[in-house]
Amino acid sequence: MTERPSAPPPNRRRASTAPPAPPGRAAPARGSKPEPVAAAPAPKNERVRPATPSSHESPAPPATSVSVRPPRPPPSNGSPAGARPARPISRHLRALQLLAGAAVVLIASTAVAWGARRYIVSSPRFAVRTVLVDGAVRRSAEQVASSGGIEVGKNIFTLDLELASASISTDPWIEKATVTRKLPSTVHVSVVEREAQALVAIGGDLYLATRDGELFKELAEDDPFDLPIVTGITGEQVARDRAGVVIAVRRLLDVVEDMERAGVARRYPIQELHVERDGSVVITIGKEGIALHLGQPPYRDKVGQAARVLTELAQRKASASVIFLDNDAHPERVVVRMR
Repeated sequence: MTERPSAPPPNRRRASTAPPAPPGRAAPARGSKPEPVAAAPAPKNERVRPATPSSHESPAPPATSVSVRPPRPPPSNGSPAGARPARPISRHLRALQLLAGAAVVLIASTAVAWGARRYIVSSPRFAVRTVLVDGAVRRSAEQVASSGGIEVGKNIFTLDLELASASISTDPWIEKATVTRKLPSTVHVSVVEREAQALVAIGGDLYLATRDGELFKELAEDDPFDLPIVTGITGEQVARDRAGVVIAVRRLLDVVEDMERAGVARRYPIQELHVERDGSVVITIGKEGIALHLGQPPYRDKVGQAARVLTELAQRKASASVIFLDNDAHPERVVVRMR
């Protein structure tokens, strides 16, 4: 009895199958003992194809190309790893959004401001009830308020403060005016008036002059007239050199101040300050009309010398008509003409 070769174990891969029988030789009959067959040498330069696996063996996995990718870094904003990043908003769209927001804010602000302005210019709460005026001596409070266009009952916010100040300052007696509001219904006016220190005779007319020599108005009926009178200045001089006239009047008022300091003006009030054509000065003082010829400046030492002479004359009970203090070559020499 012929023994059959045992079957190969399942799931075992064989290297190759037996080559087919050469032609001309019959296959052995079933049940007969096979004859040994010498293996034919493999042809040179011929690739040996592997045998097809049997149905009991597991097929080999197909060859594939595999590329390895590095793992994605975790998102920084806490979104899931597989989520796609949001697309950025366009710059133009963002600019339009900002412009639209600004326009809304502007419109709202304009509406609020318009409503507030309409309220404050029409509310009786802001009507002028009190006008306070400080510093006015020559003008009454009513005159100052009227010249500035300030009316009781008028809305306080419709008052132009700068215009009111400028209008009040057009009064020649008022050097400066300042108008302010005190809510809800008070207007305060502060004025600085000019002070007249002398009368200046020019071409038959009299003008008031300040301490600085400024001619600020023509003398009126209600203006002060008990002031020293400056004479010897012509209208041609004012038209040709007004600044020079102002300086000349100022220097004459400096002499008046020196005489007040020396005590002369208290005993002998100054009546007239005359300017000669050559610029020399003659001052008339006292009820007696004593003429002091001071000549050319400076005058302070000459005023002091005149004070000493007048004191000595008063002690002697003598009355002088003219005192000459204009000897510039010998200022210590004084000539007195008695009455």
